Amino acid sequence: MTAACRLATVWLASTLVAVSLAGCGRSDRPGLGQVTGRVTLAGQPLAGALVLFTPAGPGRTSQGVTDADGVYELTYLRDIKGANLGPHSVRITTSPDTPTTPAWPAAQGGDASRTAIVEPGRNQLDFAIPQ
Repeated sequence: MTAACRLATVWLASTLVAVSLAGCGRSDRPGLGQVTGRVTLAGQPLAGALVLFTPAGPGRTSQGVTDADGVYELTYLRDIKGANLGPHSVRITTSPDTPTTPAWPAAQGGDASRTAIVEPGRNQLDFAIPQ
């Protein structure tokens, strides 16, 4: 085998390895939709609420916390925004010890459950919790 042939073989092998490794890490991640929204309680923004989206099928729960305007954005993993595609059970809860958060109605036991469907792309999913 000539030196040029060996060099070409090494180059081809290393290119194939690099291409195969480039696909690793994302292949096991499901399709995600970006999810933002606003949570209100009795028509007022609900600050400091934890919003949890749990997929109906297998998958990881995504979560977000509402800001002073009641706005949240879901995170799938530490630096990855979004939620699995498809139907979810949505739970919204607050801590009764948070002074800036209005108390939940006693009848709702401090949390509210809803359902939502996450579609590809951007999803604006608002939740209005009655008093």
